[in-house]
Amino acid sequence: MAKFKKYLRVIYTLRINMSLQNLANVTSQIAGMFHFNASPLATGLIVVGLAIVFMVLIGAIIYGLIKAFKELPNMPFRTFVVLMLVLAMFLIIVGVLLP
Repeated sequence: MAKFKKYLRVIYTLRINMSLQNLANVTSQIAGMFHFNASPLATGLIVVGLAIVFMVLIGAIIYGLIKAFKELPNMPFRTFVVLMLVLAMFLIIVGVLLP
């Protein structure tokens, strides 16, 4: 039974890959008929998608910081120390990854 599931998974993966390849072939043929180069469009869509993800991340970070600063006066000492340790670890990791 496990072998059968493995074969089904392989067939399903191949079917998805073949479908994506067929889609790429058809879209390139259609784009070729209209003398349209899809590469800049794809690059633009990727850049826009990454910009949206970046803006959502920045918004989430700002929202979290605002919530943390509002909670800071009511925070017990132990929780404050844990927050400072997490912040210190984050800054160390960012400092290591930047260069």
